[in-house]
Amino acid sequence: MTTPTYSTDFPQSCRTHPIDGMTLVFHRPSGTTHFLDSPVPEMLALLADRPMDAARLTAALCARLALREDEEARAVVEARLAELVGVGLVQAR
Repeated sequence: MTTPTYSTDFPQSCRTHPIDGMTLVFHRPSGTTHFLDSPVPEMLALLADRPMDAARLTAALCARLALREDEEARAVVEARLAELVGVGLVQAR
């Protein structure tokens, strides 16, 4: 089984605005608006730099946020990736 690699067109295809500790994102291609809380904006920023699989994204995100990289962190990243793919902000290949 091949491990998916995730990518995003964020921020080029989005308008963002911070609101009350969250990030409001308008995704132009889909015409949808999303309210994102940490760690999702950070995940999108990392994927905007380069496509990654879930393991590399977990490592990069934990390093950026000074969190311990473990199975719980990986589970959170994988869950958020599934949600982001579902709403079209992230693509899996």
